[in-house]
Amino acid sequence: MSVVFWPILMCVMIGLVTLPEVFAQEPLPEKSSNAESTSSPVELTADSLDYDQVTEVYVADGSVEIVQGTVQLTADHVTLHKLSGDVKARGHVHLRDRQTDVWSEALDLNLNTEKGIVTDGEVFMREQNSFVTGQRLRRYSETHYRGTEGSFTNCDAKDGEVPAWRFTFREMNFDWDDSIYGEGVWFNINDVPILPLPPFRYPLGSKRKTGLLIPTVGVDNVFGFRYRQGFFWAITPSQDFTVSPLILSKRGGGSDFEYRYIIDRQSKGNWILSTLYDTEQNRGRADINGAHIQEVNPDLSLKLRVNYSTDRSFLQDLSNTGALRALPSQESLININQRLPYGSAYLLGQYLQPLSAGGTTTFQRVPELGVRLPSYSLFGSPLAISMDSTFVHFFRQKGYQVSRLDLMPGLELTGLHLGHVVGLKPQMKFRDVSYTRGTTSKQVQSRETFWAALEASTYLSRRFKFGPETRIRHSIEPSVIYEFVPPTDQSKLVQIDAVDDLQKKSLVTYSLKTRLSEQNLSQGSSTWVDFFIAQSYHVGTPPSPAKRFSDIWGLVHLNRPIAFTQVFSDFQASIDAFYDPHRKHFSQWNTDARVLSNRSWYLEVGQRYTRSGPRVRRGDIWNPISFNEVLSSEDEILFLTAGGAIRLPFGLSVGSKIYRDIKKDETSELDIVGFYQNPCRCFSLGLYYIQFPDRTQFNFLFSLTGLWAGAGEGQGLMKTIFEPIFGGERGVPWSMN
Repeated sequence: MSVVFWPILMCVMIGLVTLPEVFAQEPLPEKSSNAESTSSPVELTADSLDYDQVTEVYVADGSVEIVQGTVQLTADHVTLHKLSGDVKARGHVHLRDRQTDVWSEALDLNLNTEKGIVTDGEVFMREQNSFVTGQRLRRYSETHYRGTEGSFTNCDAKDGEVPAWRFTFREMNFDWDDSIYGEGVWFNINDVPILPLPPFRYPLGSKRKTGLLIPTVGVDNVFGFRYRQGFFWAITPSQDFTVSPLILSKRGGGSDFEYRYIIDRQSKGNWILSTLYDTEQNRGRADINGAHIQEVNPDLSLKLRVNYSTDRSFLQDLSNTGALRALPSQESLININQRLPYGSAYLLGQYLQPLSAGGTTTFQRVPELGVRLPSYSLFGSPLAISMDSTFVHFFRQKGYQVSRLDLMPGLELTGLHLGHVVGLKPQMKFRDVSYTRGTTSKQVQSRETFWAALEASTYLSRRFKFGPETRIRHSIEPSVIYEFVPPTDQSKLVQIDAVDDLQKKSLVTYSLKTRLSEQNLSQGSSTWVDFFIAQSYHVGTPPSPAKRFSDIWGLVHLNRPIAFTQVFSDFQASIDAFYDPHRKHFSQWNTDARVLSNRSWYLEVGQRYTRSGPRVRRGDIWNPISFNEVLSSEDEILFLTAGGAIRLPFGLSVGSKIYRDIKKDETSELDIVGFYQNPCRCFSLGLYYIQFPDRTQFNFLFSLTGLWAGAGEGQGLMKTIFEPIFGGERGVPWSMN
């Protein structure tokens, strides 16, 4: 036997032999017949047709065809009882309905109930791609059969081909909308009996079923042998619960508990509790994360998100995701939002759990209340007013606490222009921020300031004809804005967030946005180039260490033109960079690019570079596109990400993704995945390898199409890497479809 089948046998043995006793209960009651077909008239044609008026029986011979609604029956010989609807078909029988095809040499069927008996027959479920044979198959509906001495498979075995796998049985009950129940079952590979199975029931169909999930196994150089076995409990159609015990041979054991629920279309939640008794540290460890959103009424909504670990090193030690391992902190919050007749009010509570940075001195927002009133025209005039106000209490375990009240009314004039070509937008915002104490003083502190701005912008667009069906549109949007914020003394104020750091500002920011897009009458539209460039100029003396002219910020997005479809089915690239005109070099340079070739292969590359030294601050609390300040000097950053996947011959596919810190000469994470898919796509075997600086992990996934697929950490990883070329396909390790 080929070595590749031993992991398959392990999954089949663990996944089926250990099925719970509840799976061996009696089959569910039969379903009702299809009312649409039974109410339709019967049409009968044949080479020879006799009718007995006394018994009201039709006898048809030669190329017989019976049609009733969506049901079609062909055979060599047919006897039809008009009153009862009973049909006896013999010779080359083919029954076709909305969901199935049935072939046999003998078929007894009632056209009114669609129930019948198939002798030496074959049943093919088109949607599920399932194929059933049996010496005697009793039909209860389009999707429900009970058979003896037969087989079941989801392989595309046609014209007498031997399927890669199938179950043979003494007795089996198939209900594709519910489950399979079998007795005397053998699992066969290439028609060779490999594994006998006890009586079992396995869930099928789109409805969620209670039962064991397919286990996942793997090896980790730090944790040792990994084994996880999940049990899924479908509590109600709108809620379920999954418990997944975990064994780590070198670090102990624990379990994941996941609860999901849907209250209504706008309200739902998902909660996961991960626990582990760590034998190396001799203590219990846990992590909980979840979210709940609820619409109490059309104007009142609630959002709750929780991320909390019992110790700061839980994610760093145990997570299999590089992004989670690198988190400096994790956030939990509750947000209640009330829509007002004009504007909104909210209540926010935020807790930051320090992981790699911070500690007991970290400020928490408990609570924050805010009211936001958007711009509102006064008496239909060009003058519009707005109002933002917040109150927040900052709490921390160690050190002083402080409360802050922030009031910010705003004014703006709309509809101003120069010759209907250049639009003008003057704005002003007044800010009054009060504190219950200062940095060192316990007395009330306050700061009053304002922001004044005048923006001028225009929009130019022209469309060109490019072939019989294509039009090219080029647009240009230049803009310039002057902003002024007077200097204020903030040396005594508590510095927590951007509201507390309001630097003086006398700045002109000019920008240019241009877009080149394609509109094709038959193939849709596509944006070829989206380009944005901006720079700021300090009027007067710039704040140190900023220069009079800021770094130039450029942002470019490139997309595949429609005409390139035959070459690349997808192409995307972006560049986000800052250029220092004084030192004549790039201070920051970030790129991302992705090429996809007709679901055969794809490649994506990303890069992050920041030169050592001071760097410009992008935007502030007043304007997100302005460059008023320069941040303090930091170390050089040079980071690379690369990934891709490719289909290989013989049903093999491989993919990988790497996160590399070039400056530190360290690979933060390396993922290598691959899987084998047999020619008829009825089973697949996936392998994945994860490497972190402190540990490595190797696992595998296995799927039988239409029956089960592997679950666990690697399922999401393989799906992420292979999704660009395998999205929506059947017979892949991360999906049972």
